[in-house]
Amino acid sequence: MEPEKLDRFQKYGESILRKIDSVPQQPSKQEDWVPASLDECLIHLREAAQKTVQLATSSVKIGVMGEFSSGKTLLLGSLIGYADALPISENPTTGNVTAIHLKPQEDFTTTQVGNFTVEYLTHDEVNECLRFMLGEANRRTIAAGLSSIPQEKLKAQNDILSWCEEAWNNSKNLELRYLLRELVSFLRAYNSYGAAMSGRRYDIDATTARDGLTLADQPMAIQTLNFEDLPPTNIRLPNAPQRLPAKLLQNSFPLIRRVNIEVKISKDIWDVSGKSGTSEFILLDFPGLGAANSGVRDTYLSLRELAEVQTILVLLNGKSPGSDRANKIFTMMQQQRPGQDLKDLILVGVGRFDQLPLESEGGERELDNLDEHNPLKESTVCQKLKVLQTTLDGASAFTSQKERILLLSPLLGLADLAKRSSKVKAGSPEFLANLDYPDYLDRSKRLQQKWGHLSERLLESDSRSHLGRQLSYFAQDGSISKLRELIQTHVATHGFKQLYEDTRRAANALHQQQDNLKNILAEIHNEGIPMAESQAFIDLRFAVETLDKTYRKFQKELGKEPLKDKRGITVSDVVKDELTYRILNWSQWTLLFNKANNGMISLTESKGAAGKLFDRKNKINSSLPTKSDDFYPAFEKTIKELEEFARDRLSQAVVDSLSKLSNQIAKERDRLREILNPEQEQDIQEKFGDEEADLFYKLLLGCDPNQWKEAIISEVSSKDKTSVPANMFPLARQDDKHNIGQIFDWAPERSQSNPRTANHQLLVLRLRDEITASASLHLVQYVSEVNQQVNAELEGILDQIVPCLQNISKKEALLRYIAAEESQINAEIPTWLQILLDIANFESNSI
Repeated sequence: MEPEKLDRFQKYGESILRKIDSVPQQPSKQEDWVPASLDECLIHLREAAQKTVQLATSSVKIGVMGEFSSGKTLLLGSLIGYADALPISENPTTGNVTAIHLKPQEDFTTTQVGNFTVEYLTHDEVNECLRFMLGEANRRTIAAGLSSIPQEKLKAQNDILSWCEEAWNNSKNLELRYLLRELVSFLRAYNSYGAAMSGRRYDIDATTARDGLTLADQPMAIQTLNFEDLPPTNIRLPNAPQRLPAKLLQNSFPLIRRVNIEVKISKDIWDVSGKSGTSEFILLDFPGLGAANSGVRDTYLSLRELAEVQTILVLLNGKSPGSDRANKIFTMMQQQRPGQDLKDLILVGVGRFDQLPLESEGGERELDNLDEHNPLKESTVCQKLKVLQTTLDGASAFTSQKERILLLSPLLGLADLAKRSSKVKAGSPEFLANLDYPDYLDRSKRLQQKWGHLSERLLESDSRSHLGRQLSYFAQDGSISKLRELIQTHVATHGFKQLYEDTRRAANALHQQQDNLKNILAEIHNEGIPMAESQAFIDLRFAVETLDKTYRKFQKELGKEPLKDKRGITVSDVVKDELTYRILNWSQWTLLFNKANNGMISLTESKGAAGKLFDRKNKINSSLPTKSDDFYPAFEKTIKELEEFARDRLSQAVVDSLSKLSNQIAKERDRLREILNPEQEQDIQEKFGDEEADLFYKLLLGCDPNQWKEAIISEVSSKDKTSVPANMFPLARQDDKHNIGQIFDWAPERSQSNPRTANHQLLVLRLRDEITASASLHLVQYVSEVNQQVNAELEGILDQIVPCLQNISKKEALLRYIAAEESQINAEIPTWLQILLDIANFESNSI
């Protein structure tokens, strides 16, 4: 149900956008009576329509958000089956939102990563990000004991940079200095590259992505740095570059909005096709948050993208459980989506669970001691392993459903994948060398076995134990397979529903903007400006839109059913019935059956008076058929007659089909006939141009499908191929290679040499069925081929008319000119004002 609703929302937004394109960007500059509020309203209206279309056409997005150093990037690598597909960095000060577009591939092969695209912040997004950073800077400034940022310092970038230098010199507060350094780098990058690169997209190769998106670590001794030691301003870029080299990518890094990556993943690793209701879904990797020096820009980018995700995977750091950083992340998410119960969207993973700090609990020995308890219960395990209880409590704060919590080890998952096939690589050679390094995974695998044994004990005591199942998944492959399944299930059951809800909210916002437009237009009307549409124009536009919808629906169904006659019977069935009737009425069958006695056919010559009276010599051969060639003349005659019969029925079916389509649009067809005047074509060409004249001509042809029948029938007839009955005849005949065809058992020459034969009457029936079946097969094929030709011709006509209807509906001025002969339009009313009235009154349920 959701896909159909999303499709309606898409058409709703697109309809509004098409109409806005016909309106000046700043109507207030067109007429002095237009209020400036209308300009702003149109900006918001366009943004709301674009947002609606964007959401309605987008894939389901899964946001992956976690504490810094929780193993998030490696987890993504394990999910897609290639460890270091994404740059793994321990630098928390810089990061990007990375959109991973998953594409399924059939064979069990190594995951392919490519098609890198870098998107830069637009000028508006830069200003929005700057305001966000300044707001955080003001908070940290006050926390550091300094005065809040003076408003006059926020007006120009140079003023902001001057304030940054002043604050740097007055405080060595770590958090403030981290942000000041980030703010300076952001502003200097914008000064150098903003004019040339803002809002642009660049495709880059894997090498450029690896070198340009991995930055050098920033100096950590930030308290000893002077302001002059911060990254300097680079040379200003005068024009947008054609390509993006790695060095420029590094220098412009602060201005990157998102990096898109296409990942082709084997279905044997993760089948991402079909189950979610979409052709693909997207993993959004948010920069690691929670570190003391995490980038504020990163937070802005993450929260901005978070507003459009339908499923959220929160990754906690199992290496340091109980941290309040996860709670800060949840608070930020909740503030970004007020009024929503985020817990319904969230899956929780405890990363690095194989590095859970058990030392404070007595180490692995305590795990071994748990084996002494019988029965072993969850409460006992949590009581003995307080660090495990703390970890589970922290995860439970994000979701009320325990089955959405998984204990993860990406390394164990990748190690399991590496064992499955030597041909499928689970990572780069460097990564795989680490996996094979002695003792590299010893502790993880040892704990994997112990947690697995613990899960077995728990499930023996209680088969419904959540902890038992969680540990069981971990013991299999670090819970990676289960996480893939959990994501897939959540996308199918909640993600698509959430995408619909997000789109519905965007559509409601668009409707609110329409209401604002109505209010502004009412103010204009109250000033004495008329805005009434002519009835002829309303009728013309409605007729064009109705034709468009009807023809598109007809085109979509084209080819799904064969041509039928007025009774609803397919032409192929009509032809088969007629063929059977005619073959059954061949005189040969009557002659043979009349000579049958007890199933045997005997041939006796007419003697005496009968022989003398009825002997016509060779004028008419009424003798009984004894060989295959005796049936061919009747077969040939029947095939030719049936082909003509089929042509006639097919032509009539085309007429009936077009007549039925014409009747569906009878009201619009008749109204268009009243409005359209063929003589207008020349005037339209002179006034508007060749394109508009061509649209008008196609509208004339498109208003009544009955006008297409002669062209379709003529074109199909010109491609008609006459059949060769000899090629269809199923029996052997005399030809250049054969002296004689098939001789039947009742023929004198056969009956004399073989007096005991099978039942002749049954042989005749089989012979009749064989001839009928062969002729039917070829004639049905002929009807099918003609049917396909008819569909192709209809498709070709609609390919001309449907785009014409869609284009002409956008040309409001042309529509008004066509309708002008039926009504007198007030020339003082601007066309764009009438279009705005149409936008304000447009209803989404009219689609």
